Amino acid sequence: MKRALVNGALVFLAATLNLSGQSPRQLTRRIVPPPPNNNPPAGGAPAARPAAPPAAVPAATNSAVPAPPPPADPEKARQETLRKTIEFQKKRAAEGSPSAQYELGLRYLNGDGVEKDEAVGLKFLENSAKQDYTLAKKKLEELKEKKKKSGG
Repeated sequence: MKRALVNGALVFLAATLNLSGQSPRQLTRRIVPPPPNNNPPAGGAPAARPAAPPAAVPAATNSAVPAPPPPADPEKARQETLRKTIEFQKKRAAEGSPSAQYELGLRYLNGDGVEKDEAVGLKFLENSAKQDYTLAKKKLEELKEKKKKSGG
């Protein structure tokens, strides 16, 4: 029953879509105007130059649109972006995100945007590693190896 219904619907759809018996390409030719005819004039006279395209008409300016703001100080914008990023990472780390804890740990270890504090950085990395975050585990192992080599 379902198969007959589906087959009937397909036949109806095909018949509806192809009433004229034309391909989609032929149908679009009807809609899209044909290119200009560049045939030489009859009588053997040399073909005249094609007419130059009409000059572009300048768009009317809308005086209601405000001028764009002056360019911001790139350094100030970078500092603001960094501040917002750190704020977001702190929020996510407090919620338990291992990737945010890892990123914050690295920031505190390197002093990137925050005051350098190795103890806080290690704590964030350890919390991240406890959640089985691979990058944090690797970084902690790397720091332990570095400490061993330096004689600590």
